[in-house]
Amino acid sequence: MRVWAGLTLILACSPDPQPVARLSVTSVPPPSSLLRLPAAGGQARLYHLPDLRQWTWESSDTLPPLQGTLGADLASGLVYLVSRKGEVLSFDLQTARTGRDRFGGGSTAALGPDGTLYTVNDSLVVTQYLRRTPKRFPSRLSARPRDLFGGRSSSLLTISTGETSQLTLLRPGEEPLTASIPSGDATATLWGDLVAVAADTSVLIVDPRMPDHPTSIRTSGHARAVVFSPSGHRFYVARREGPLQVYNRFSRQLIGDIELPGLAGALRMDPFGRWLMVHPVGQDSVWLINTVANRIAGSFATAWSRDLPAITNREVLILRAGGGLAAHDLVRPGFPRSGALADAGPDIWLPLEWAPESAGAAAPLLASTKQAPGSGPASPNGDEGVFLQVSSSQNPEWSRQLARQLEQQGLPASVVNPASEEEGYRVVLGPFPTREIAESAGRRLGRPFFVYQPDR
Repeated sequence: MRVWAGLTLILACSPDPQPVARLSVTSVPPPSSLLRLPAAGGQARLYHLPDLRQWTWESSDTLPPLQGTLGADLASGLVYLVSRKGEVLSFDLQTARTGRDRFGGGSTAALGPDGTLYTVNDSLVVTQYLRRTPKRFPSRLSARPRDLFGGRSSSLLTISTGETSQLTLLRPGEEPLTASIPSGDATATLWGDLVAVAADTSVLIVDPRMPDHPTSIRTSGHARAVVFSPSGHRFYVARREGPLQVYNRFSRQLIGDIELPGLAGALRMDPFGRWLMVHPVGQDSVWLINTVANRIAGSFATAWSRDLPAITNREVLILRAGGGLAAHDLVRPGFPRSGALADAGPDIWLPLEWAPESAGAAAPLLASTKQAPGSGPASPNGDEGVFLQVSSSQNPEWSRQLARQLEQQGLPASVVNPASEEEGYRVVLGPFPTREIAESAGRRLGRPFFVYQPDR
């Protein structure tokens, strides 16, 4: 049964998911599109998913030649691009125009999970841009970083390499925390609360807030790459010899092996942790891992680059095929090709949880949240109103992230704090004036929901 797979996977990957009281089987999909950015300069274009039909939307002005993208801050409707001159510029999805702001340090820049932009200039000064407002960190870096990871509360993780590698945590108003770490492929959780380094004979796990107390996990077969699941509950280790290894992030214990037909190189996750992409060493192909069954589900011939292959929020695999582009529907058996473009060129591709009509699609639901005449204000943490609960989790950061994603789709989302240790952080939509209106809105929502009344 095909029931809005995207949010079902989010709930499956969330910590301690709660049972779903009712399931809407309406066909309202989440917004999803594929942005094409011209590497040689020109007009940005947008494509439908999963069939790759071109939208009538295109950029209103001409973009300069580009070397890449840092990602999207959908709460602000912005995509951050890096020009070939090393400048960071913003591109507004609603107006389809580039912003007037220019940010330095394009060759060394990162976008945090909360939409905060970080840049490092030639003098190794770090500047953060929160809602386009610049603020410099008081301490400079000791060396140019190889990796940048935006974290929670406007914090930044940097990894620099030289004679030794150094991990640095920068937080507003605090002295930097630093630690020496082994060289090797490094990754961080979505919110930057943990770093993992593939250090050949071991995997080093570091809490950036306590960098002097790392955990070393001995591994055989020479660890060469590591990646966290989006929820941060698991991490996957690729080795020069032997199967892919799966570890529990909290217990640090090996919980599974995934047999591969060859040697694994780079690793890349999908947005919800349902699929893992593996780049075989020395091959132009990708192995697709089903992380629920811990086995290979498919193999595709394709080049591996910084932007592709990628999996969208609606489980569509986007990859280069010859000189063009191909889309495969991962929800349907056999992963059939759902769309193709004859000429992809060297352009840059960015999947988005956004579509030009997404705000309009949410209008009926937004209209139903208006208060009835004479009713007072309602709050999910208060005792009035009716809400739709779409998730419950023990992880507050994860719940806030999901609420932001729903807000980006034009939905009235918020997080209800737990009233006791047994409860989770509820992600809710509303308030609605009556239970009947809430249930009607839930049926149009196209995703699992509870009706939640704080006063009951």
